[in-house]
Amino acid sequence: MADLFTIVKQPTVCLVLSIFIYFIISKIIFDNVYLTSNMVVDEEFHIPLGHSYCELDFSQWDPKVTTLPGLYVVSMVVLSPFHTCSSYALRFVSLLASVVNILLFYHLLSKHEESKWGNVLSALTLALLPPLYFFSHFYYTDVVALTMTLAMLVLSEKGYHYYASVFGFISVLCRQTNIIWVALVAGKYALTELYKIAMHRAITRETEHTIPSENFYQFIMQLLRRPKSILLNTSLQFWLDLSAYATILITFVVFIILNGSVVVGDKSAHEVAVHIPQLFYYSLFCLIFSWPHFVGEVISFTFFARRHKLLILSSILLGIFLVYANTLVHPYLLADNRHYFFYVWNRFYGKYALFRYFMVPVYVFSWYVILKILYDKNDMSFLILYLLCIFLVLSTHKLVDVRYYFIPYIIFRLRIKNNTSTVFNVILEFVTFCVINAISFNLFYTKTIIWEDYEAPQRLIW
Repeated sequence: MADLFTIVKQPTVCLVLSIFIYFIISKIIFDNVYLTSNMVVDEEFHIPLGHSYCELDFSQWDPKVTTLPGLYVVSMVVLSPFHTCSSYALRFVSLLASVVNILLFYHLLSKHEESKWGNVLSALTLALLPPLYFFSHFYYTDVVALTMTLAMLVLSEKGYHYYASVFGFISVLCRQTNIIWVALVAGKYALTELYKIAMHRAITRETEHTIPSENFYQFIMQLLRRPKSILLNTSLQFWLDLSAYATILITFVVFIILNGSVVVGDKSAHEVAVHIPQLFYYSLFCLIFSWPHFVGEVISFTFFARRHKLLILSSILLGIFLVYANTLVHPYLLADNRHYFFYVWNRFYGKYALFRYFMVPVYVFSWYVILKILYDKNDMSFLILYLLCIFLVLSTHKLVDVRYYFIPYIIFRLRIKNNTSTVFNVILEFVTFCVINAISFNLFYTKTIIWEDYEAPQRLIW
């Protein structure tokens, strides 16, 4: 009995057991979802192409598809050896990817060694993030694209930059906007390597990927004053590793020039537009799904606001101005009643003019907590690069879609350290996700929406 207790205490065994339970329960939900509807929204474009690629027929394409064929290529690699290319099997690729994501989450969290149990629970909780978990049961690009991005992050941290770039390339093939995260990884690697040279720092395992805030300004000044001498001291391996990422970035620039846009297919529905309030909606997304980590900062924010009244007031006024001057409404948001945000917008943001402005203080609070969590005096470079990346990846979309927030949110959430003081928050987070998932799948099973140009009833999805 004591030996059994010792085994169960091991986090690795607990991780495997958690994944097993996750898969069994998810498989039951997956089958019920398939029996309820074997085709939802954008699957009508993705599934036929996935089937064609799985059958090794690369001549087919649908002009309404706006992403590159990364999802279909991954499906082909996974399914073709088993000679199964049904819509059920194609959806199953997303479920398998969600299982792999738990392992990748755990690895990325494992650098927080204060609570290995907390890392297991956090990894499982991240996989259960309601919108992400929902799409783990459908044939969409998001879950597989996240898997490839996470693999890139893991391999980059381990120093396998060539292999990281390969997964980064596949990630971009799944969703073009993931080029931003390739740039994040490349920029982080370049800055930390140049920092070691410029500052003549002895690097330990703990500081291998960091640039302390106390040295950041000095490092930037050194880089600007003597770039040639710093670059001449870099190693051949540095340039080989960096070139792996640079190849993807340059190729993507060429692709945009030749294609005339980031998207393929139907470009009119996804035109690039400056839409700063997307950053506000993203902060609200973080607040809702990580509320246990946010609610504990209310008192801290109150004291901060008292000490920095002018800063908070200026932030609120700027937010109000941006909401007034830059709120964009995509036609899909007003027309597609199969998505939750259609109802959020039409019952709140679109119905009450003042509601948009009343939400600004909430955005300010949310961003205060996000910045507080992300700020690490031992690693200033990440915060700067992350903020630049989410600005580029979010504020260029006119359409509001929760799927745009998956990777930014996951990267943010991975920065929350697991220790004795946060484990209770993770438990609350886990319970919240389970409740929301139960509600969202129940709505999917029971709520039908009739569209005249579709024979089958439509379903409510994220």
